[in-house]
Amino acid sequence: MDRQPGGGGVSPSPEVPTVLYLVDGLGLSGKTKAMVDLVCGLDPERYRPVVACFDKERSPLLQPLITRNVPLHEIPCPDGLNLGVMLRLGRLMRQVQPTVVHCYNPRTMLYGGIVARTLGIKATVGSLSAFACLTPDQTYDFLPQKLFTSSRRNRLRNQVVARLMGALVTVARSLGERFCRFNGIDTARLRVVSYGVDLGRFDRVTPSEIAAFRQSIGVPDGAVLIGSVGRLVEQKDYPTQLRAMAHALRAAPQLWMVLAGDGPLRGELEALVASLGIGGRVKFLGHCTTVPVLLRSMDIFVLASKFEPYGVAVLEAKAAATAIAATDVNELPELVPDGEMGLLSPSGKPEAMGDAFARLANDANLRRMLGKNAAADAFKRHSLTAAIDGYQAIYDDVRLVRSHQQGRAGRAAA
Repeated sequence: MDRQPGGGGVSPSPEVPTVLYLVDGLGLSGKTKAMVDLVCGLDPERYRPVVACFDKERSPLLQPLITRNVPLHEIPCPDGLNLGVMLRLGRLMRQVQPTVVHCYNPRTMLYGGIVARTLGIKATVGSLSAFACLTPDQTYDFLPQKLFTSSRRNRLRNQVVARLMGALVTVARSLGERFCRFNGIDTARLRVVSYGVDLGRFDRVTPSEIAAFRQSIGVPDGAVLIGSVGRLVEQKDYPTQLRAMAHALRAAPQLWMVLAGDGPLRGELEALVASLGIGGRVKFLGHCTTVPVLLRSMDIFVLASKFEPYGVAVLEAKAAATAIAATDVNELPELVPDGEMGLLSPSGKPEAMGDAFARLANDANLRRMLGKNAAADAFKRHSLTAAIDGYQAIYDDVRLVRSHQQGRAGRAAA
């Protein structure tokens, strides 16, 4: 796919520098959503985006790029280092003349960094997703494959791509520092930009929309609605969430639960709901296109994940000022301090999580306090505006470094 899609985007002047975004694919993920939000939110007077993908994976995230007239290119990339991919990427870079090359995760950083360096493009940025930063501090036996590769070859590749990037960006400092420490990488170029949330989408939700949504799914007046948003996969540990619900109903019979999202485990989870005898209190919504209304309609957001390096869903729950009940895995205690923005419990412990559900269900003041604190923190740390400004500042910095390098080279030649 090489096209200039039509849409309502603003065409900047030719003098506006171009950023070439290089990503594996446009499938649904927190990393890809963050990239699309960034691309669509760039100041058109400062930077012009172009996107290139390594595979044909598609999702609803493609549509905002088409709507905003963002040029899209496809460069098929098989496994292993491939010279043909480098040649095609080189032709694309010569065609679009990027001032900055922004790569997502090590594979694209390797290709993009090598080709950019060959063409004399020194303003390079590499973003590492939360999953790419995982190190072997824990094992997850339920997964079909490892989340990370600890081989010497892989660590060497990570060292190389880090040197090819003018800035290395992670969504949390703890993740970036662990990645650098494990791979033997200097943290001097490490930058932190959180995934960004469009806070305005949540502010615009009206009480009438909330009332209409709750009525549409059959939630009675006076009920406390608890729910989640995510794919129905093993990582999210919905069985623990549902068993926690069954446990909590004994102390908080006013609880109702919604699960928004779909996935391979839906049939198993529906059977579990029936076996627990809570079918009248749990609703499966499937894919949800009105997430802001859904989250604002919830009294409690739950995330029962077995691991969750940096969950975008929990950031959106914070932006919606919803009290959170979550597991204390990975970066979640950093995102949701226990007792300040939510209540945390150990992974895989339905009784402990159920106790948290019941406590929140029976204490409206606690829910309001936690939700208010979470929303304030989202405004401070996770706004989409802050994320876009952060990346544009990084682009400015790597361009400035390049200009200084070129200036020194010119003075030396003279």
